[in-house]
Amino acid sequence: MALRPAAGLVGRDRELDVIGELLRALQRGAAATLLVEGEAGVGKTRLVQALADLAHAEGLTVLRGNAHPFERTRPFGAVADALELRRRSSDPLRSAIAGLLVGGAEGQTGVDGTADLRFRVVEEVVDLVETACAETPVVLILEDLHWADDSSLLAFRSIAHVLSHVPLILVGTLRPAPRSRELDELLDDCVSAGARMVSLRSLPAHDVEALVQAQLGLPPGPLLTSMLVKAGGNPLWLVEILRSLSIEGWLRRSSGFAEATADELPGSLRDLVLRRLGYLPTGTLELLQAASVLGDAVSIHDLAVVRRRPATEVVADLEEAFRSRLLDEHRDAVVFRHQLVQQAIYEDLPVPARRALHRDAAGAFAEAGADLSTVASHLMRGADRGDLEAVRWLRQAAADAAARGPSVTVDLLRRAVELLPLGHPDADLVTAELAEALQRAGLVDEASAVAEAVLDRPHRPEVDVPLRLTLVSSLSLQNRAPELIDRAESALQSSVLRPSDQALVLTQASYGRTFSGDFVGAEQTARRAFGIAESAGSVEMIVWSLAALSVAVKAQGRYSEALESTQRALALTFDPVDHGARLRHPHFFHGMALADSDRLGEARSAYLRAIEESEEFGSAWLLTDMFLLAAEERFLVGEWDDAAAELESGVRLAQQHGQRISINQSKAYQAVMAMARGDVAGARSALADVEEQLTADQPSYGVELVGFAASMVAEAEGEPARAHDMLLRCWNRDVEREVRYYHRYLAPPLVRLSLALDHGDLARRVVEAVEAGAILAPDVASVQAAAQRCRGLLDDDPAPLLQAVELARRSDRLLDHAGACEDAASVVARSGHESDAKDLLSEAQSRYDTVDATAWLARVGAGLRHLGVRQGARGPRRRPDAGWDSLTPSELAVSRLVAEGLTNREVGRRLHISPHTVNTHLRHVFQKLSVSTRAELAGKVARSSAGGNEITHSSDVSPGPDVEAGH
Repeated sequence: MALRPAAGLVGRDRELDVIGELLRALQRGAAATLLVEGEAGVGKTRLVQALADLAHAEGLTVLRGNAHPFERTRPFGAVADALELRRRSSDPLRSAIAGLLVGGAEGQTGVDGTADLRFRVVEEVVDLVETACAETPVVLILEDLHWADDSSLLAFRSIAHVLSHVPLILVGTLRPAPRSRELDELLDDCVSAGARMVSLRSLPAHDVEALVQAQLGLPPGPLLTSMLVKAGGNPLWLVEILRSLSIEGWLRRSSGFAEATADELPGSLRDLVLRRLGYLPTGTLELLQAASVLGDAVSIHDLAVVRRRPATEVVADLEEAFRSRLLDEHRDAVVFRHQLVQQAIYEDLPVPARRALHRDAAGAFAEAGADLSTVASHLMRGADRGDLEAVRWLRQAAADAAARGPSVTVDLLRRAVELLPLGHPDADLVTAELAEALQRAGLVDEASAVAEAVLDRPHRPEVDVPLRLTLVSSLSLQNRAPELIDRAESALQSSVLRPSDQALVLTQASYGRTFSGDFVGAEQTARRAFGIAESAGSVEMIVWSLAALSVAVKAQGRYSEALESTQRALALTFDPVDHGARLRHPHFFHGMALADSDRLGEARSAYLRAIEESEEFGSAWLLTDMFLLAAEERFLVGEWDDAAAELESGVRLAQQHGQRISINQSKAYQAVMAMARGDVAGARSALADVEEQLTADQPSYGVELVGFAASMVAEAEGEPARAHDMLLRCWNRDVEREVRYYHRYLAPPLVRLSLALDHGDLARRVVEAVEAGAILAPDVASVQAAAQRCRGLLDDDPAPLLQAVELARRSDRLLDHAGACEDAASVVARSGHESDAKDLLSEAQSRYDTVDATAWLARVGAGLRHLGVRQGARGPRRRPDAGWDSLTPSELAVSRLVAEGLTNREVGRRLHISPHTVNTHLRHVFQKLSVSTRAELAGKVARSSAGGNEITHSSDVSPGPDVEAGH
């Protein structure tokens, strides 16, 4: 009885409805992420094929790639296949990205001198996909994410986030197992961002009957039904049972049913497939076995290379496999009908034979000049201990992959270590390479353990320095300050450590002290590093040590010294230009020193320059912090709408990159803005992941700002004592470590609450400490203002408070200015100068108005009413929630540029913000304008302009308070 091709999917009506819904939305310009999960053979590929067919029928672009179990040594493999990234591509962008995938460009090196191109490649891939979406809606399918390398998962995650407002359906298929930690994180991230998850289940009995009807044209009879039960509702197994019965001639028509004539089939799909192999000629079987070793999709050319036979002979011998429906064709490759078919053939090979075939394949590919990742993928499985040629290839492949797939590099080098004979002299060399790869992959615990194990035993002299450098870097990242200092000092005793390396070790140790809160020790260590670097004449290390020194001294309140250090670093870097020093990003550190010195406009320019250079170099190691500190500058000056968008995107990017240095302060700023607007729940949410550090023995960098924000929440909830305790804990920690950087934040509210809670002696000690710190920064207005403010509160004296207001006006820091006005108003009013107090509160009210700080406006309004001011109807204190007037200036600018057809990346370059921030702005714009696609947004922009309504705010600056006569 002959099989009929299935006309469509059986038992997947609900899933097809989801696909139809997403496609209809896609044609309107909406984006979506679809995740299809299910066991092998359950129909994931068939479902996404239905999606692809429907998309093709509508004239949409379909891009499709697969991850493969034997290709995890190939960074961005699935993405490169889907987007056809080839060096010889006629598309310059695709060709350029392919160039990055095979080694990058000159000058694109990371902080340790090796290329670090992952994030550069991801940004280019995102831009390529967005450009494709601008031409026609796109369906991008990446199958078998459970086999994907980490770089491909990173690209999938970025596309899902950044391209959430372009006409794109991003599809991923995966099995419930195996799953890496990175894949679990990807799934959690996508689902929380709104991805649709479809879980394919086994078919119930009535759908099994329908599938048989579709395949055979008849429903199953009783015996056939009982045989099909062993398939457990798995569609692939069901079809293979029917196919095997048909090949055997064991199907017949009987009384309107399709019935089996025998019950002799194996009890597993694997055995079912292997049974069919027995009918194949020997030559065909050998080719199938070789093909199974190469993977589930194999080019005829590769199979011919491995078998060392002409391609025409290979094609002829495969005809029987095609006739037996074990193989299909796809593009320029032959593919097993399913990975389970390939897996069955592969696992039937005895392990020694399987390993031998892999080793032969590696040798054949090497002779043919195949890329390193292809050779390495087979050496991973085929080489035996003692195969020194395999070790050499694996090391070469690891070096080649280091820029684009650190986790791939780790796997390759681990295997290389395993293959070396015990006691081989190269073991230390390979282990040193492994330790560095572990560090670059973020596995710093293991990196330090590997490095320590070698350093603590006799080892080859040439690995001593690389291992020491890896170890101190890993210990710094782990915030293991005491061990870091010990190891750094030990490294400095090494007679083979070059002076530039000594400077690097000490600078890393300085940063380790900084991030653990020991700024005095950090300064001392940075000065030692500087002295050695200067003696050695290493411009790069001089610049790097000056950057570390600037961070250490500014934390102690010596802002002019920090500024001098970063100015000197810039001069050394650019006069003349030193490329290595540029990669230490001196503009970024200069921006921090400028911001800390109240030169906020100059700081903004420095941050923009640093971001531009980072993108130019393809250097992403500090890019997240650059974005977050640029957002901090906007927060400080009161550009809160833009700050909120940039913090939101920056925090997400930091979590994606695994960089936490700026997380504390960023979360604190988000919480402060939420509190200002009366959103206590939003503030609590922002602090949820960081507030526990307030009671930790070793809190991380920036915990003081978390205490500052958390104290606002506590005070708003009517718990001033708890608020006071939070501030005091942070203050005491800083006093112990001679940290003065956070005085501007902690001291004024701590003095105010101490006085309110009758802790006068404590308030006096705080004031004395703040005044001592102010002596170190005579030219920093906000530092001077904090000292005057605290003194005025302590002495209940209007004069220093009024001086604080005058100083705060010059600093451009919104919180300092408005807070000084409020404090001064309270004391001035008690001194009998109510008119001056009213003016001060009105000044604070005006500043709060500009950032829609409704909760603080209410507090100031209550103070004015207490002074007898009756305020008339005031203009809207905040933008409306919807419509053009609800958009911020940046959201308007993004809307205009998107309407012109610019991609997120192009918009970001035009506005000097990241594509991630552009996407955040767009998400807010879509919500406010009730649109769901870029096309709808462009239409709204066009209609508004055609109607003579320029898209501008009628009130970009909110009107000030309308105070009635008698104020």
